[in-house]
Amino acid sequence: MQAGIGPTGRPYQILIAENSKFQSKQLQQILESEGFKIIGIAETGKELLQMYKDNRQQIDLVTVEIFLPEVDGYAAFWDMKEMGVLPRVLFISEENTPSVIKALLENGAMDYIVKPIKREKILEKIKETLLKIPKV
Repeated sequence: MQAGIGPTGRPYQILIAENSKFQSKQLQQILESEGFKIIGIAETGKELLQMYKDNRQQIDLVTVEIFLPEVDGYAAFWDMKEMGVLPRVLFISEENTPSVIKALLENGAMDYIVKPIKREKILEKIKETLLKIPKV
């Protein structure tokens, strides 16, 4: 059984917010190879918020880079939180300031991975995150 398939037999649906085309493609390939469905790839915080608004009923997980243009990932996280029930959010970022990471985790982010990304680490953290119950 592939990691990306949920208990219902439906693929987990993921929204990726990443400003680097290379990183987003790499993440997309890793996830799709495991059966996950990528709902969309946002290159800016504004795109992330719009895609989240348009698809939030079917999103199982959102991966977010802090350094997004227009609206950064940190601000976008708070905006998503204000829209109601926060989805499972996994930050995958170059940002490694302990206070930033702590603030996000204390306020509903499920986990945080500091880049560079490694296939095994990404899949392990995503599996763990999908099993967690989101904070309301």
